Amino acid sequence: MNAESTAFRASRPAVVVAPGGEGARAAPWLLAWPMRLAATPMGRRVMAAVVLAVVAVGAVGYLYDSADRPREAVAFRPAGLAASTPTGDATTARQTAASPVRAKPATTAAEVAAAWFAARQGVAADKVRPLQQRKVKANEVQVLVMAEAAGAKMPSRYVTVRKGPSGWKVP
Repeated sequence: MNAESTAFRASRPAVVVAPGGEGARAAPWLLAWPMRLAATPMGRRVMAAVVLAVVAVGAVGYLYDSADRPREAVAFRPAGLAASTPTGDATTARQTAASPVRAKPATTAAEVAAAWFAARQGVAADKVRPLQQRKVKANEVQVLVMAEAAGAKMPSRYVTVRKGPSGWKVP
């Protein structure tokens, strides 16, 4: 037996639409409806509002679809590394990279906060990133830092840094 077998179900009669029936009379009325609506002042306003809404939705959709890529919060050099690789042996370079102690004094509040938090957490200075900072006073800044510790642990904290005569320091 095949799927078209009529042994188990009766065949259905074909649907026939007579020309000049209700559907044929409703079609021109339905197709002419937007033009009749546009012929009235209120209809023109409604259609203008619909067109503006469609354009606005399309524009907002396009803007969300082509969003800017996020940038890094602060351009920063890892705290334990010098600006250029030392000419010494590989062990010295590894010790410098793994050491939470700074080779030279930090110049920005973000670097000072990152170095302090790295020493506090006991991780390498290049595993700590400053994410953002907010100004508290003229000489005081809070820096949000995050450390990449062992496993899935990622501790973060706001570190308050003050600028004194000798530079930025954590109080």
